[in-house]
Amino acid sequence: MSAKSYSKGFKIQVAEDALKPENERAVEILAVKYGIQPRTVVKWRNMYRENGPKAFNKGYMTANDKRTAELLKENAELKEEIEILKKAAAFLADVMRR
Repeated sequence: MSAKSYSKGFKIQVAEDALKPENERAVEILAVKYGIQPRTVVKWRNMYRENGPKAFNKGYMTANDKRTAELLKENAELKEEIEILKKAAAFLADVMRR
């Protein structure tokens, strides 16, 4: 099952509606109103609250997303270094046995 794609305007509309004080506890009702899952309403509301409308720009990354990407890159680099060191250690052990 593929994920549906919603417009930026639709996401903003849902998020702003969810942020209204009278809708604070009406996530289920809003989900039915807009034909989406309640978790989507909560996700969009939180994204909008933290980052405003720019949160729905294509390719937008929050500071947390950027940090996660940096850590994933660093992790991959460290794994590569570990593999190189393992090969070097095996090579040196082989040389020392001779």
